[in-house]
Order: sequence, then structure tokens, then C-alpha cells
Amino acid sequence: MISSTFWGFLLRFGEAAIDSSLTLVIGVVVAGVFRRMVGPSGTRKLFGSGAKGLFRGWLAGMLLPVCSLGVIPVARELRRSGVPGGTVLAFVLAAPLLNPISFLYGLTLAEPVVILTFAALSLTLSTLAGLLWNRVFSPAGAPAGDEERARLADAEPLPPAGAKRVLAVVTTAARELAGRDLIFYTIGLLGSALLSSLLPFGSLQHAMLHSDKTSPLLMTGLAVPIYSPPLPGMMKIGLMFDHGNSIGAAFVLFSLGIGTSLGTAVWLCADFGTNRVVRWLAAYVVIVIGFAYLCEPLLYDRRKAEADHTHAFDDYSCPFQSGTSNLPQATATKLVARFGPLERPAGYALCGLLVVGVFVRRRDRTGALERWLIASHPAERPRAKWDVTIPGPVLGGLALVALVGLSVAGAYVYYPDREQCFNEMVAVNADAWVAVRTGKKDEAIRHLEHWDLVTRKLQVGVYIRDFAVTADQAKAVDDLREELEEVRDALIAGNTEGAKAALPKLEEAYRKCKEAYPVKPKP
Repeated sequence: MISSTFWGFLLRFGEAAIDSSLTLVIGVVVAGVFRRMVGPSGTRKLFGSGAKGLFRGWLAGMLLPVCSLGVIPVARELRRSGVPGGTVLAFVLAAPLLNPISFLYGLTLAEPVVILTFAALSLTLSTLAGLLWNRVFSPAGAPAGDEERARLADAEPLPPAGAKRVLAVVTTAARELAGRDLIFYTIGLLGSALLSSLLPFGSLQHAMLHSDKTSPLLMTGLAVPIYSPPLPGMMKIGLMFDHGNSIGAAFVLFSLGIGTSLGTAVWLCADFGTNRVVRWLAAYVVIVIGFAYLCEPLLYDRRKAEADHTHAFDDYSCPFQSGTSNLPQATATKLVARFGPLERPAGYALCGLLVVGVFVRRRDRTGALERWLIASHPAERPRAKWDVTIPGPVLGGLALVALVGLSVAGAYVYYPDREQCFNEMVAVNADAWVAVRTGKKDEAIRHLEHWDLVTRKLQVGVYIRDFAVTADQAKAVDDLREELEEVRDALIAGNTEGAKAALPKLEEAYRKCKEAYPVKPKP
């Protein structure tokens, strides 16, 4: 038991670190863009104040692809620039929820009206949270404090145009990644991994039922400490819709599981005051629960047959059964599989920035490098006609737009076309079939889970290219996923013969899926 808990903790921590790498890189880079390109005054102008600032905080959050940990460096920079606390908090709560990639995924695997309602409610929630802070929980001297922070931030000049400005963004991102915020990132990952490792294997497979009125409350207990990046979180919400689970629990997972983490809460307490933040956060959680119970009867799809079990929350419990053999090798195998081709660039970038940040902090404790980067020097030679100086705020705005465009382009990379998906399915189908037939339980389960993921990528990939998924296509992938789950359940239960007996039905569902998504001939 102790061994499975320990190795389960290490696996869940490693998986969360891999999942968070891209959004953390984006977070620190965006913070560097705000500080070295947009500048404090430009940042305050971009976000505004009052009710307009709350709306802009929500809108900016929805456009930037960050998670509940990656939002910390951006929010810290907003606060340093003198952006009002309510606007910062609205941004913190809204930013992790939806980005172009997760939004497209949600629209594909759930009823669009549900995802659009969740997005609209996120605006309501972030606005209410900002208003609550500004009018109830904010300290009396908050406006004066914002003005003082703005004055100090404005005293720092922006880097001159050219390569030094770009280098300043990278240096700032690296320095901040290796600074105090690294503690909050670690707390977020540790809290999530610890909770997951302590929950027994499969303990949540019969939870979050629509018929169980306590499901939103149970999800609240899980969602606050759990760290969930936007895309994996939306995948779990999609699974909840597939299985007819509680809509209220899905909304709690959306608002608190994706929107917050233990690391976010600790950072808020450190920067805004523990007593005030705890009371404000408690009020926010109560409002979320209220909306969750309101969503349940209004948005639940009664055409869905409620399943009595689900694998949606397996990532929130210990990954190993008690008595599992060779846990170190199983942990390493799962981490290697998780660190795939799409995750490696972000992982290497994060490690590279961290190394640079540690080096800069150790070798340049006085900040001489930053002072050199922001120092202006007279031009030594005439500038070419094409060498046009773009104002910092304009360049910063273009960089932010480019990040949004990159996330949209990333959707087409992460969700390939149907031909690539079926090419991948051919390989995983063969691997899964052989593993089931030869009794290699863990390997078979891993291939079946990979196959399930590819079916979801197929559905979203078709949607973003054809702008539609027919009812027959949706049913075909749903049926395939059900058969995949049947085989996986049999393996988890130790029923190898039952898993083998279910293979013909799986193959038939696979054949029908290929017929529903015919590969278009290339011109």
C-alpha cells in the first residue's frame, strides 16, 4: 500500500509537471512581454479599471492559453503595474478556463449550448468575484497602493528597440520562472499529486452521478486542491457528458478544477493577504456551488443514459492497485509515454528557461544584466530604411495576438486530420490486440487509453476542418469508445478472458468508425 502510494505520487507529480510545461512557458513569456514591451502604463490602459476592467480581465483571460499556475506570473505583472486588484482577480479566475484549443474541444464533445453557457457563466463569476473583492474584501488603502505600485513600475524604462528588447523579455521570463513563483508552481503540483496518491485506485469510478445530489459537493472537495490544465480538464468534462454524469459536478470541475489550484490559492494569500483571500475565496466557492445546482436541471441531457461508472476521474486517484509489481518500471513507462512528441518542445523550453533563470539569479544578483538591457545607447551607424521602430505597446499587443494565433494553429497540430488519426489507430489497434491476446494487462490498458484519446482527436480534427460533425459520426466514435471501455474494464477487473471475448465487438465498432469518417482522396 505504501509503495503504491509513493510511486503513485511520483507519477502524478511527473504527469502534472509535463501537462503544465506549455502553459507555464506561455505564462512567464506573456509576463515578460507585459513588462518589457507593453510597459506598466500600457498594461493599465489595456486592462482598464472598474466594470470595464473586469470585463477586459475576463476577455484577456479567455484569449491567453494559460493554466491556473501559468496565470500567476501574468497576474503578478498586472499587480506590479498597478492594475486594480478586482481586475487582477477576475483575470486569475477566467484565464485558465477556456482557450481556443480547449474551447474547440468542448464544443465538439459536449452540447455547444452547455459549453457556451459555461463560458457565459465564467464571465458572470469573474465579474462577481472582482466586484466582491473591490467592494467587500479589498483593504481601505487599495487604490493608494495601486497608485504607488504604478508609480514605481513607471519609473523603470522600457528596453530600447531591437534585439535587446527581445532578449529582455526572455531574460525576465527566465528570472521570474526561477524566482519566488517557482514555490507556488511546486505547491500546486505537490497538492494535486498528494491528493491523487491518497485516493485508492478506482475509488472515483462510481462517483459524480447525476442521480447523486451530492456530486457537486464531492467535486468541490476534489477540485480546489487538484491541478488540471485546460485541455485535460475539458477532456474529463467531455467524458462526463458521454457518461451522463452530473452537469453540476462538471461545472464545478470547470470553474474550480481548471480555474484554480492549491498553488494559485497560496499565491493569492501571499500577495493579497491570507485573511481576506480565504474569506473571498470561500464566498466564490459558495457562488460556484450555487450555479452548479442551478445548471443541473437546466442543462442535463436526458437523452443520455446515465452510466454507473466512469474512468473520467482515474487521474484524480492513485494510478496503481495495491500489490502491483515492478512499480518503478511502471512509473517510468507511463511518464515516457506521457512525454510525447507534442509535449517535448514545451518541456525542453521550460527546462531551458529554468536553467537560464537559475544562472542569471546566481551570477547577476544585483540586476546588472537587466539594467544593461534597458539602458539606451546612441546609434553608432545610420539605420536602414527597413529598420522601423515599432512602439513597445504596439509590439507587445502584436506579440499577444501572435500567442492567440499560435494557440489556434496549435489546435490543428494537436488535432490532426482524419487520415493521420486513422494511421495512428492502425498501429495502436494492432498493439492493443496483441497485448490483450498475450495477457499483458498494463500494456493493453495503456494502448486502449491511447486509442480512446485518438478517437477524440479524430472528432475534434474533423470539426475544426469541416466545421461540422454529423450525428452518425458522433455515434460511431461514441460506440467505439464504449467498446474500448468494455475491454479496459474487463482488464482492470482481471477478467482476461472477458477482454478477449469483447475484441470482436471492438473490431466491429472500429470498422463502423472508419466507415463514418471516410478518408477524403488527396487532389
